[in-house]
This record gives sequence, C-alpha cells and structure tokens, in this order.
Amino acid sequence: MIPKTRFVISSITLTAMLVGFAGATENVFRAGRASDYAHQSSDQVTIGAKPFDNEELTTSAFGKKADLLKYGVLPVLVVVENKRDKALDLRNLEVSLVASDGRHVTAVSPEDVPFLATSGKHPTPQVVPIPLPKKKNPLDTPSLIERAFSAKILPPGDSASGFFYFEARPESGDKLYLNGLRDERSGEEIMYFEFAMGPSKTDQ
Repeated sequence: MIPKTRFVISSITLTAMLVGFAGATENVFRAGRASDYAHQSSDQVTIGAKPFDNEELTTSAFGKKADLLKYGVLPVLVVVENKRDKALDLRNLEVSLVASDGRHVTAVSPEDVPFLATSGKHPTPQVVPIPLPKKKNPLDTPSLIERAFSAKILPPGDSASGFFYFEARPESGDKLYLNGLRDERSGEEIMYFEFAMGPSKTDQ
C-alpha cells in the first residue's frame, strides 16, 4: 500500500511541474502572419515587418532583462511568406532601416549585439584588494540569437520569421528596405521591397 504522505507529496510535485510548464508555454513568443503587420507583396512574395519599439513588446519577445531599447538597439520582426511554386534563396538577403530623411542603417549581426551594450569602450584597469564579480552584460542573452531571422532557403508555400537588429532609435516614418531575394533554382533576383512600418492590426 502506498503511504498517503508520499501520495500527497507526489501530487504537489506533479502540480508544480504542470504549472511551471503551463507558464513556460504562455511565455513562448510566436510571430503572426505577414499581413498582420505593415507589409508589401511582389511576385507572390509577401513581407511583413513590425518594429518592437516599446518595453512591452521587447519584453514579450526577449524577456525583461534584455532592455534593447535602453542601449539603442531596435529589434524589427520580419515575416516572409513564399506563395510561389518555387523555393526562395534568402542567403544573400540584405535588410536596412531607412529614416524619413533618407538616413539608413544596416542590420547588426545578433552575435554582435552584446558589444553595443559596452559602447565599444575598453574597461579602465583598477586595483582592488578583492576580486569583484563582473556585471552581466544585459544584451548577452541567448534569446537574441534564438529569435533572430535565420532562414536560408524558403520552400514554396512556406513562411519564415525572425528579428533583425538595428543600432538606431525608433522614429516616425521609418521604412524597411530588403533586397537580395532570389529564385533558388534560377538565381534570378526578385524585386526589392521597401515599405513604411506602421502599426499592426492589433494596435489599430
């Protein structure tokens, strides 16, 4: 016969595990469809984009500790939908953020984003009697790489999504410029995309 005490403890443990699993599931970030955001279509390809330009949005995707906007890093979610009957080659995809006055900046590699938190400065040597723990880099988080856009080949009828990171402050009238999309078989380049990133349907 199983002791009641052991049964109660096992039940509590199982309940805690289920609650923890449910909480983790709720925190999983999922991108919407391209048409859920500002978007443009050409040659049966639709690209949608949304700048994550406030703390609530960045927290939903990267957690509270990765304060990207504080360090001048603007994450932009990009969704590519391939409605063609041929695969797309995204290996040479180039993405830029274009301001209303024509200023533009190219995306930063997700591996390089943590360096932006230090402003490229070398630490000043200090003599201390006891070694002090190093302050953790707030941008050195796996979620930046995990959430980054990484698709290389997009099969027909499929979609891909992820973030591009820009060393820029969000401004009204920002546009997204993309080029380098090619037909995977022929290598023929598809028309470039350039569109203003307005509010998503859920924000309107």
